[in-house]
Amino acid sequence: MQSQRQSEENKRRWLAHLEEMYEELYAWREAHADASFDEIARQVTPRRQAAMGELLAQLASQYGDGVEVAGLVCEVCGSRLEYKGTPRRVVEHLEGEMELKRAYYYCPHCEGGIFPPGSAPEVGEA
Repeated sequence: MQSQRQSEENKRRWLAHLEEMYEELYAWREAHADASFDEIARQVTPRRQAAMGELLAQLASQYGDGVEVAGLVCEVCGSRLEYKGTPRRVVEHLEGEMELKRAYYYCPHCEGGIFPPGSAPEVGEA
C-alpha cells in the first residue's frame, strides 16, 4: 500500500490537473462565446478522460505493482506462473486511458499471461 506521503502527492497532482483543465476550458469558452453545447462537450470530453485516466492509474497502483505476489498458479491448468517483469501497459477504458506498470506472469504450459495478477472484479463489486 502507498505511504500517506505518496497518497497526498497523488492527490495534489490530480487536483492540479483538474485546476489546469478548469482554467483551459474557461479560457476556451471565453474565446468561443458562440460555441454550441456539442462543441463545448468536444472540448471537455478528452480533458475529462485524461483526468479520469490519471485517477484510475493512481487507484490501480494504490496497492503496488503486484511483484510481491508469490505462488500464483494458472487458473486454466493449475501450473505455477513465472514472473516476467513489470512492463508498462496502456489500458483504455471509457473513463480514460492510462499507463500502468504492473507485474506480468506467464504460464509456460498454457502459454497465457496475467497482467495484473488476479481476476478483475465484476462491475459493481466492492
